[in-house]
This record gives sequence, C-alpha cells and structure tokens, in this order.
Amino acid sequence: MELTFTQRLLAQSLAVLTLLRWFLAGLHDISPAEAQLVETLRHPSLAGLEGGNLTAWLAGVGTFVFGDSPFGVRFAAPLLMAGSSWMLYRLAHSLTGEKTAGWAVALFNLTPMANLAAVQMRPETPGIFFLIAGLVSVWRGLRRASPWDWHWPLAGMLFGLGFLCWYGAVWGLAGTLLLLAGSRRWRGLLRRPGPWLMAADFALFAWPVWDWNRSHAGAAYFFWRDVVRPPEQGWQWSGPLVQAGQWLLMVSPVMFAAMLWALFQAVKQWRASDAARFITVMALPPLAAAWLASLSAGPRPAWLAPAFPALCLLLPWAWENHLPDLRRKIQLQWLCVLPALVVTPLVLDTDLLRHAGVPLTYRHDQSRNWRGWRTVAKEAEEIIRSAAPQSPGGLFVIAQDARLASVLNFHLPLGLPLLRPTPRHPLVMTPSGPVPESDYHFWPDYSGQSEGKNAFQGRTALYFTTSQADAPPPRVRRLFRGCQPLTVFDVIQRGLPLRRIRVFGCHDYKGGVGPAGTALGGG
Repeated sequence: MELTFTQRLLAQSLAVLTLLRWFLAGLHDISPAEAQLVETLRHPSLAGLEGGNLTAWLAGVGTFVFGDSPFGVRFAAPLLMAGSSWMLYRLAHSLTGEKTAGWAVALFNLTPMANLAAVQMRPETPGIFFLIAGLVSVWRGLRRASPWDWHWPLAGMLFGLGFLCWYGAVWGLAGTLLLLAGSRRWRGLLRRPGPWLMAADFALFAWPVWDWNRSHAGAAYFFWRDVVRPPEQGWQWSGPLVQAGQWLLMVSPVMFAAMLWALFQAVKQWRASDAARFITVMALPPLAAAWLASLSAGPRPAWLAPAFPALCLLLPWAWENHLPDLRRKIQLQWLCVLPALVVTPLVLDTDLLRHAGVPLTYRHDQSRNWRGWRTVAKEAEEIIRSAAPQSPGGLFVIAQDARLASVLNFHLPLGLPLLRPTPRHPLVMTPSGPVPESDYHFWPDYSGQSEGKNAFQGRTALYFTTSQADAPPPRVRRLFRGCQPLTVFDVIQRGLPLRRIRVFGCHDYKGGVGPAGTALGGG
C-alpha cells in the first residue's frame, strides 16, 4: 500500500526522532527505577509488588545485545515511543481524519512527558504503546457489525500485555467498558460476545498478577491500597494543586490548559459525535481518578499517562471543530507548540539553563534522579575494597532503600569481595522488615535462614544512606552488635552539590528469620 505524503513525512520524522533519542539515551546515567528493572530481570517473574514486570523483560532485550549499560536498558524505549506515535496516528486518522492525526502525533512527541518516556525505560513506555494499540483494535471492533470480530480479543490481549508492563494500562479495558455501558449507540454490543472475549483475554494476561498476589498474601493489593486510601493524618489538600503544576510542566503550560478546554468541548459534544464520545471516555475517567488520588497519595506525574494519548488527540480535534476563525486557530497552535519546544529540552537537560548563567541548584531538579550514580558507585567500590580485608569473616552491603540498592547493584562489578550465598542474592541489599516496601522484600537477602543456618550471622555490613541522620535507623541497628560512622562523601556536578552519601560500619550481625513462606528471607 502506497503511503500518503503525511504518512511518509511522519515515518521519516519518527526515524530521525528515534536516532536522536537513542543518542540521548546513551548520554544520561541510569536512574534508580531503570536499575531496578535490571535487578528484577535477575529474579524472573511476570508480576511483583510495584507493577507488572514485563517492562524488565523488554529492558533485558537491550541489555542482552548491548550489555548492562544505560543504552542497553533503554534501547527499546525510543522504538516503543515511535510505535506509539504510529498507532496514535492510525487511531486519530480513523476517528477524525488525516490532518487531526498529524497534529495529534506532533503534540504527543513535543511534550516533556513523552520524551522522558522515550529516552528512559519506564513502565509507562511499553504500557502506553499497548494501550494505544488496544484502543485502535477497540475502535475497529466498534465499526464492524460482526459479533465475533477478532479485534475484540486482540484488544484484550494488548490491554493485558500493557497491564503486565504497567498497571495504568487497565484504563484501556475500563474505559472501553464504560464507553459501552454509557453510550446508547454501542450499549447493545454488551449483548454480543466481542467485548466479553476482550475481557476474558485481559483476564488471562492478568492471571500472573492475581497468582503472584495469591501466593504472597495479597502484598501488591495492600501496597497499592495503602497508596491511595485516605491517610490517617488527613487529606493532602495541596496534592491536586501540586499535581496540576507538575502536569503543566510535563505537558507544557499552554498545551495542558488547551487540552482541558478541548476535553470540555468534547463532553459537550458527547451525544453528537462518535469521536468525541470515544476520546472523552479514554481521557476523562483516568484524569479525574488521578486528580482524586492525589488527595491521599500526593502528586504523581506518571498518573497522567493513561489519559495523555487521548488528550493529544482531543486538542487538534477541538480546534478543527470549534475554532472556525483560521487566525485564532493558528495562534492557538503556535501557543501550544512554541512553549513545548522550549520546555522539553530544558526538562531533558536542565544544564542548558546553567550554561546560560541561571543559578539553578539540583535540590528540586528532577534530572538529579539520573545524575551522579556512577560517581556514587565508584566511591562505594573503593570503600568496599578497603573494608573487605578488615572483615575476614565476610562483608555484605545494605542500602537504605531499593532505589539506592538498585543503582549500586547496576554499577558495582560482580567480582567485589562481598558475601553472596547464592547467585540470587543481590550484591547490595535493603533493610529487612515485616512490611514489603519494594520487590527486594521477596528476593533472598541477609535475614533468612537455610537449613537452620544464616550465612550472614556474625558478619560485618556496610550501610549506605542518603539520610543525614547520625546513625542507621533502629530496624538496622538492632540487628547488629554496634554501628559506627565510617565516612561521608559528596557528589558534586558542575561545582554544585548533587547528593551526600553516609556510610556506616555495622559489625557482628545477630541473624534473623525472614518472612514466612520465603526460603531465604526477604529484604
């Protein structure tokens, strides 16, 4: 099939963008969340405490070819974002026409949110791809009369794959069922097998998550319930305001405000337009749910992601249908595009502002999340090598949380003189505790026993933390005979402090029993 001019231009633009994103992916240091994907792949599972683990398998494709490097972890991310853009074009073209489809893809790729997901391997990166692909199948199923149309089970499979990558993809299935139940035009489809085949297909792919929870006392259910339920200290009334501010930055201020205007216009056209009805249901429920959840869980920028593709589609649809004045339409287009062109590079690399002389610290800079970890690991390696000869019984390392443990595991060489009873033990572990805080809780660590013995008992540990406290937390101290401060080092970038790491030496581990049901304990 011969491509149109717009399709050829889109394909060429996505190819150039993918090459540029690959280049940027190799420049940035690994982030803790990405490093945890690599550690997750060493403990293969399709489900876990914090989300579906299929994203880790996708990251593993790149590390298998390019090694354990930031580029290897992120290799698939630009390809997935290019695929998401192409699928969004196909959906928008079918819904509203070629011109609107071109603008939807352009807006999608201009925003900091999409570009961050394209140069880093985040759970929402493959999740958005499968979500949009599933919506394409749903729309085709709606347009066909056959009760057994194969697009319905395909949509369920795609939503299920997205769910195994990122729990936010469940909004694809939920939005489709809300659309069918709330639309007089399509409500009759609920009496046909198609939508139920979709739900059954999704259930098959969600089975690993259910089975993991069943075998781990519902750990993920309680973890996420505690995230979104009303906090004991009361609602965080500033949460929605901070959430809105983060979304304004992640999408660019004028564009996000225009998207909300477009959503309002689409709600007004609910009865008159199939396209407005379809896109509204895919945008409004996840957007409203995220805003309400921020009252209890606080602001989380990624919660915009399930609604984001539909919002990118809504905006060009609205200005084509509700701005008959060509001059006003062009003004709005430029007001949306120009700020995004300025904001996106600055979000990806805030050092551009520092080069321009802006006195910006790293304290509230999101980019500090993926800066300086190589330096931390290099300093940690030297400390471990110097401490190992003074610990003849064996030395092991504990980090304050999964974030720090993950980046140290990613960068530290496996040949370090550290105690690892089994290959499944991470080089760097996290504090033991009865309440699961991360997937580390379910992996072998220093707290468990095997055949009535604890391989770490009587050994010395190094405790690494970014906390400025003068001692490790009580749950760490009580497991050792004593803990003393060893050293403090600062990570400096461009003459500015990035983070401070404290290291404590804890001697003579008393031993402990891991959580019930684990062979060697949990972190």
